[in-house]
Amino acid sequence: MALGRSLTTAPSGVTAMVVTVEANVGPGLPGTFVVGLADASITESRDRIRTAVANSSLAWPKTKVIISLSPASVRKSGSHLDLAMAVAVLAAQSKDRDFQRNAAATMFLGEVALDGTLVPVTGILPALLAARDTGVDTVVIPAGNHAEAGLMDQPRVYLADNLRDIVGWLDGLVDLDQAPRRLELPSESHPDMRDVVGQPEARFAAEVAAAGGHHMMMLGPPGSGKSMIAQRLPGLLPPLDEQQRIEATVVHSVAGRTFDGPVLQAPFVAPHHSVSRAALLGGGSGNPLPGAVSLAHHGVLFLDEVSEIPASILDTLRTPLECGTVRIVRSRQDITFPASFQLVMAANLCRCGAEQPTDCTCTGSARANYLNNLSGPLRDRLDLMVQTHARGAVLSNTGEEATAPIAERVREARHRQAVRWSRAGLRDTVNATVDPHRLRREFPADEGAMAYLGVFLADGAVSQRGVDRALKLSWTLCDLEGGDRPNLDHVARALQLRGTTSLEVVA
Repeated sequence: MALGRSLTTAPSGVTAMVVTVEANVGPGLPGTFVVGLADASITESRDRIRTAVANSSLAWPKTKVIISLSPASVRKSGSHLDLAMAVAVLAAQSKDRDFQRNAAATMFLGEVALDGTLVPVTGILPALLAARDTGVDTVVIPAGNHAEAGLMDQPRVYLADNLRDIVGWLDGLVDLDQAPRRLELPSESHPDMRDVVGQPEARFAAEVAAAGGHHMMMLGPPGSGKSMIAQRLPGLLPPLDEQQRIEATVVHSVAGRTFDGPVLQAPFVAPHHSVSRAALLGGGSGNPLPGAVSLAHHGVLFLDEVSEIPASILDTLRTPLECGTVRIVRSRQDITFPASFQLVMAANLCRCGAEQPTDCTCTGSARANYLNNLSGPLRDRLDLMVQTHARGAVLSNTGEEATAPIAERVREARHRQAVRWSRAGLRDTVNATVDPHRLRREFPADEGAMAYLGVFLADGAVSQRGVDRALKLSWTLCDLEGGDRPNLDHVARALQLRGTTSLEVVA
């Protein structure tokens, strides 16, 4: 009887758990048996890894092989366990103690093809994070997954092309390349704001949204630039820091979207208006996958043609907008996906798309009820309501401001926020995510501005949440102008940007 060990992981949402793979080669009828709550994909890999070992001119046991995945109480899934299972079986046959010791201390991730080559897999970055947190120093992954490994300094990550190279490395006969640690940030590749012409109000709203992390809704006729503005919003956002790049890449890695490289810029996710609830929030059978709100983590989620999305799906956004996470509960699973994103929505004013009621061919009730799927509570969570205009469009660029100077103003405003909120003990916070209770208590606008907000609240023109969001928006306007504290002008403009109807205020 011989026993070999290796390490791998079991995915759970955007996290992973280290799994110990044990292979026992002993007397009995020839056959390979996998125990430890393995799903169908792992059970099917028995024949795959046996064929891969044979085609790599390596020996496979001719007796009974039992492969155990520990902890046995955790369900395992994914083809990335192929490599660890194959190495454990080979270690069980080896009489070299160094081979067995190195295999037992190393995490192996990768799918094994029938000829022994390693196929890239999903979920590499969560596995590396699990290895780092549990003290695993060495990880071997397919060469095709090298880009994700460059985001982390620990653990040491080695790249392999096939099973024979790994056996030679464990024997000390072959050197594997280490994953590169230096990432070259790409040059700005977002479309330029100078392409958006004739829409000064919407351009300014996009700048405010980027500066404070606010959610925005654009209404206007077809072809007036709503999608163009949304696509250019990520270019106004500050570059992702190291932690944000890791968090965003983890989500995309689990979803299998990092084979071309990690997420280094603010992501832009724009699902079709036929998006399902599971595609928007995440879910699916087996191990749930992240949805669009999580893929947009630290970036922008753009929902175009909002009028075509059912209210039951739109209203599921309310909790992620407040909490910054999505929690998916199953009978034996409770998974939380990150979902800190900026929501941008766009819609026409009516089904015919006319800007002016006099030009509309819809009935009065059809125009009035066109956006009934957008509920009041969801509208209340949108900080900016801006309208684009077809008649304000021009034929050519008349010197519109480019992305670079706008992004610089956004960065300066974000810096003011970071200094202010860090002094208050709040880290990694922008105006839109500040605790409203502390905001009203410790960082109110000036006396006249707060009294002005009080009039709107008493009249019922805004809700308590609306007051909080207007106050956050006024702080962003103040930061863009370099002010110390929001005044009456900032609050009045914030209410206007929110689409709040003006009231007669008696002095």
